Amino acid sequence: MKRLGIGLMLGLCGFLVAGCSDDAKPAVNNTANKQEKVFHLYAGDAMQELAPGKTLYSWGFGLWDEQNNKPASPPTIPGPELRVREGDHVKVVFHNKQKEPHTIHFHGIDNSFNGDGTPGVSQEEVKTDGTFTYEFDATKAGTYFYHCHVEPDRHPEMGLYGAFIVEPKEQKAKYDGEFVLLLGERDPLLSVAEGTEAGKYVGTAAEHEKLDGEYDTADRHPKFFTINGKMDHEIPPLQVKKGGKYLIRLINAGNDVHAIHTHGHHFQVIASDGRDIAQPETKDTVTIGPGERYDLVLTADNPGAWPLHCHIGPHGTHGMHTFIVYEGFEDKMHGHALHQLDSIMHELAEIKQNLHDEQYDQLKAELGELSANFNKTKGALATKDQALANGIEATGAEIAKALTAAPDQKRLETLVNQLEEQLNKAQEILME
Repeated sequence: MKRLGIGLMLGLCGFLVAGCSDDAKPAVNNTANKQEKVFHLYAGDAMQELAPGKTLYSWGFGLWDEQNNKPASPPTIPGPELRVREGDHVKVVFHNKQKEPHTIHFHGIDNSFNGDGTPGVSQEEVKTDGTFTYEFDATKAGTYFYHCHVEPDRHPEMGLYGAFIVEPKEQKAKYDGEFVLLLGERDPLLSVAEGTEAGKYVGTAAEHEKLDGEYDTADRHPKFFTINGKMDHEIPPLQVKKGGKYLIRLINAGNDVHAIHTHGHHFQVIASDGRDIAQPETKDTVTIGPGERYDLVLTADNPGAWPLHCHIGPHGTHGMHTFIVYEGFEDKMHGHALHQLDSIMHELAEIKQNLHDEQYDQLKAELGELSANFNKTKGALATKDQALANGIEATGAEIAKALTAAPDQKRLETLVNQLEEQLNKAQEILME
């Protein structure tokens, strides 16, 4: 079966050699006759890029190289997808490389008490550079996820969550592809609070936000709604073929209720919270609360490029929107295609972070990338606003000049903010 799951598929040991010790190789437990799957995860700081140039200070899970005692992959939002088979004995070794204390809760897994991940109840918090091993048997096939359970109103939203999939020992149905969709939200003020406390750059999507006193999650107001940590056209579309049957694993890892709707198709809801539904429902919209999971089966019987989005208006218009696209209809997603300024906005975000951290050599390198990419789009902008195109080029030259001598941080901040305003205006013009 060709697999189209969004995220990392880590159930096979071959994908884990870099991230685990030698003991991570699947092996038969001689006493219990069970296959063992071992994962090493760590928590670390990350900069989540929701969309090109739209970044937030975050925390994420990554794979840890136990043998060499270093990260095997950078922390991501969501974290690595962990995939095992029904009946496997699972061992997850958690390494905390982040300043805050954390735990891991395997949501939906009927775990042992010691492996539940509830701080102060089943275990103590794992402090910086500490480790904790979670062990359990994957007794029920289904869709689950894992997340930090320390301050659950803050830590998961900062990015500490990921999919945990238990595949059935014997396949009950054959699918032409599979998609794993994790839903989430972000309030930029949370990044302001946590980033400021840590002395970190809070991200382009939060740097202009003002926090009045302490951040209180009771006053939480998310502005960004994500699928697999991304927004809008940064979310890869669900690519299907006519006549195919596809499994969609829907996970609400966030704090808000969502209503996921498919245009042009109905689907069958075949499982809820890791358990099969005896009489599947046929729907085109499924309402999913925080922590819930649904398995959907979609038959691709209506060729086109069809929106898949949250039908709660502000959620869909502020990021939670992608497409189901058939072969031959990719060109119909014009409004969804990567914009030509996307790479430039990404580099601008990198420049702003380097400027905050006073990493001037890296800033200079990113400026070179931005300039090279701008040269490819300058002509299109110049046909609409020649003065703006020239202004962007001039500001870039001024930043480069300011980097040749002893850098003046205040002067550079002024110039980079000016460049940001110019590029935002260019983006508006080119999207008209």
